[in-house]
Amino acid sequence: MCLKQIARLSLPLCLFIVAPTAGAQESVNEVGVSAVRMLQANRLAGDIRIDGRLDEADWERAQPATGFTESYPNAGAAANERTEARVLWDDQAIYVGVRLFDSNPDSIAAPLARRDAAGIYSDWLHLIVDSYHDRRTSFRFSVNPRGVQRDVYMYNDGEEDASWDAVWEVATQMDSLGWTAEYRIPLSQLRYEGQVEGERVWGFQIMRDIARRQQRLSWSPWNRQSPGFVSRFGELRGIDGIRPVRRIEVQPYTSARLTRAPSDTLNPFFRSNASRFAGGADVKVGLTSGLTLTGTINPDFGQVELDPAVINLSAFESFFSERRPFFVEGADVFRFGQVRSNINIESQTFFYSRRIGRSPQRLLQGGQFAYVDAPQETSILGAAKVTGKVGPWTMGIMSALTDQEEARFTTPDGQLSTTLVEPRTNFFLSRLRREFRTGGTVLGSMFSTTNRRLEDGGPLDGLLRSGALFGGVDFEHLWAARAWSLSGYAAASHVRGSEAAMLRTQHSPARYFQRPDADHVSLDLDRTAMTGHIAEIALRHLGAWDLSLGYKESSPGFELNDLGFQGLTDYRQVTAFFGRRVN
Repeated sequence: MCLKQIARLSLPLCLFIVAPTAGAQESVNEVGVSAVRMLQANRLAGDIRIDGRLDEADWERAQPATGFTESYPNAGAAANERTEARVLWDDQAIYVGVRLFDSNPDSIAAPLARRDAAGIYSDWLHLIVDSYHDRRTSFRFSVNPRGVQRDVYMYNDGEEDASWDAVWEVATQMDSLGWTAEYRIPLSQLRYEGQVEGERVWGFQIMRDIARRQQRLSWSPWNRQSPGFVSRFGELRGIDGIRPVRRIEVQPYTSARLTRAPSDTLNPFFRSNASRFAGGADVKVGLTSGLTLTGTINPDFGQVELDPAVINLSAFESFFSERRPFFVEGADVFRFGQVRSNINIESQTFFYSRRIGRSPQRLLQGGQFAYVDAPQETSILGAAKVTGKVGPWTMGIMSALTDQEEARFTTPDGQLSTTLVEPRTNFFLSRLRREFRTGGTVLGSMFSTTNRRLEDGGPLDGLLRSGALFGGVDFEHLWAARAWSLSGYAAASHVRGSEAAMLRTQHSPARYFQRPDADHVSLDLDRTAMTGHIAEIALRHLGAWDLSLGYKESSPGFELNDLGFQGLTDYRQVTAFFGRRVN
């Protein structure tokens, strides 16, 4: 089958110059990174009060992490402001105390902002823990001098998921010497192996941002030329006594809503005082230290942040990020097909959780509907998933069931009736990854299904597809101390439905099978199923010189929008990038 050709060549020249990174200790880890720094943690002997003062005796006895170096702007240079960090632990949490000296404390940037604030002019302290010690994933806990918290889950050796939220404590104090930060991070918020052979070791990094100098200092040397991030961490030792903690969280809820507005006397569904009551529960159980079972019954999504207002003038729907707690937890496990490239032109997301609980897809419009009372979202009867990591295996399984939704309406002659606007639907998703060579090689697979209960000839039979299948494999291979990478994926989709539903699929903006200028596709009025594929591969080098070459193609019949997000199909794409870094 012939495909439309799209070739793109981009050769931006980026000049970055970085001085050699200063060494810490002459040792080499499993991924070829030299100068691995090590810090010894102490078991807590007394009590710690999280007040930011660091005046307990345990802090005095703990070994300090010192010798910070610049990451930028002068990579590898000795830090011009001293920083000392100490680590303690007990059976429930790890504690980190940091003294951040500042020769000009009146110039410390310390704004007050909302939690997870980004892009503000502020000094920051970043505590980052690779508790799996897989050199690919980590948990970042950041705080500014005013105590503003920000937490981020890091995956794929440097990519970020800022939607991750953990339960942790930190207190800060500013004084004539600079400022201090005192952390308490419950072990239940981290993920780590239950049993290890030999000594337990975690990856560990402390970073400090000084806003007035646009400067970042790092305990374990790192700079912008480094072909990795988590793989450049130092090591935290002395934590052999840490054991898995039992993690059980139950969050029941009840909610009540009251809407008061002037009444439309002609609208039989409108009330000046409208009330609504609901209830449900979220449950989270730690099956092991690395695996978590999460379930929800009639979840309450009313408290999540509202989507931003968007004026969409394109032929495609708008993409919105996920904010609902159930779907945010463990979302990184279900990411698929992420290639390493300097030019990422994404037109699809293989799992788009906003499909579950979406607004009903049938809109009641036209002269036969005088007044309409339609639901704003689809009810989620229940959902459950198991996510986590066991040894070199990362896995995720999720199933969700949404209820059918009906809308009430009146006809122009005043008759009251109801009609179906969304069918009962089951969603299933599985993801599996296997790491080799200490995360230097990764193989994975993904499979998903969507099944809708549709009646033949019913109001939704010609609108929605009855089912969808998706399956694919992806890979990543890194070598030369992770400076070089080869990554890619291949996947296929299969959708089925009535002739009318499949005709809508062929007419969709993603493919436009009816267009007269495309002789490689044709409109089939009798089609009841459609199959397609997508594939991508990329070669990249990171360092003083950056290079990436990529190829991607999508067939006309590829369809992902039942449980994913997709824009265009039917293309071939070639990308190239070459550049020099100047710090």
